[in-house]
Amino acid sequence: MTRWHSTYFPHPLYAPLRAFAPLADGDDWPNQADYDRLLERARAAGCAVPNYLRFVCDLEPQDYYELHIAQSGEVPTRHGNWHDWFNALAWLAWPRSKAALNARHARAIARGEVRRGPLRDAATLLDECGVVVASADPALTTALDDMRWHELFVARRHDWGRRIGVFTLGHALFETGLEPHLGWCGKALLLAVDDAFFGQPYARQLAQLDHRLAEALADDGWLARPRELWPLPLLGIPGWWPDNEDPAFYANTDYFRPTRRAKSASVS
Repeated sequence: MTRWHSTYFPHPLYAPLRAFAPLADGDDWPNQADYDRLLERARAAGCAVPNYLRFVCDLEPQDYYELHIAQSGEVPTRHGNWHDWFNALAWLAWPRSKAALNARHARAIARGEVRRGPLRDAATLLDECGVVVASADPALTTALDDMRWHELFVARRHDWGRRIGVFTLGHALFETGLEPHLGWCGKALLLAVDDAFFGQPYARQLAQLDHRLAEALADDGWLARPRELWPLPLLGIPGWWPDNEDPAFYANTDYFRPTRRAKSASVS
């Protein structure tokens, strides 16, 4: 899908990006001036994106992608490319976490992990396909960790948005969400929240998660391998796909797999 549009914003997947929807309502793909204007307006609205950061259209970096960003503040951004457009919006929605992910890559490279190893692989997977799952209920957290999908999505359906919620981080998910398909999964990272969390305005929820995730990513002993992120079948989330209104939708074990592997990472 190469045609520029902004009709995707109403889907819950894009909730973290909606604050920037008015800045994306042009008639064609953003150019360099549009990206500069996007950053200027986001900063004026209080976005915590680093002051040094700039999206640079069609830049071909000499160094590794992550290292170039860390050293120059320039984010290579291809014109007419959904993946890079959503990466820019993810920087605005998750400014602290994106900066922390970039810093994690830079630290690993400085230690000699030029070719990606487990730590950088985990950071890349979170950056591309990550969904932050905030949960105020340990039983729901355990249901997700144990892949008990019927309990999570059917029996506890009315707790979504009240006791548990999903906040998309991965920009590759924003891209694939333009054409969702059966089998579509994110990689879940669990963050425990208190009972008052879901009573806050959405923007405050997102900012709180961004701050906590960035702090956690500063510790390279945490989320040290990709297996600590859990597969989450996104079409099963209540409100994300019309077919999941029927409980029979969850009987598809090719999609809603019961297999356990390793425990996920989480922050209490």
